[in-house]
Amino acid sequence: MKALIDLPVRFIFAVVAFTFGGWIGWLGILLVILKLIGVTHWPWWLATLPLEYGVLYSLYMTIDGALYRAGLKDVGGYARFTQGELVAQHEQSKTQEIISEGPERIGATIDALCGDPNRRRFAQALLDAALEPYFLLQLAVFADKKVNAHVTIKKWRDAGLKLPAEGTPEFYPYDDEPSTPKA
Repeated sequence: MKALIDLPVRFIFAVVAFTFGGWIGWLGILLVILKLIGVTHWPWWLATLPLEYGVLYSLYMTIDGALYRAGLKDVGGYARFTQGELVAQHEQSKTQEIISEGPERIGATIDALCGDPNRRRFAQALLDAALEPYFLLQLAVFADKKVNAHVTIKKWRDAGLKLPAEGTPEFYPYDDEPSTPKA
């Protein structure tokens, strides 16, 4: 509920920051002043166009931020480009949090993330980090308990995740055949 009450406040702060914190906002203020004192004879919609853009942009960013905070969306490309280190730190802490909850959570999270192309990079990072304490077959078993683990592995591979090959310790570390001493 607090998140819904918080949205109008965030929107107002975004509009004020856009208007007074950037050159587009100041251009809008200047055009309105020029219209008010009669220097330009443009229609009002044209004189206020930079400010209208600011309102629409702030509305979009407020909604986008709310979706991100709710966990319904990943960080956008612009934020990743401009805040790369912060995004990487956040993803690293989120990865460690998921791994600490065990293979059930890891498998289910990877399974959910591989369906979203925007989250595939994070799914790959989570899988790579999870393959240190766990193995692929173990994660796939817990990902979707309704289907065979090999079906889940195929789904992950088809989604574009780079998976370890069968027969490697990362896939399944236990030897099926008992070892026999060689003479």
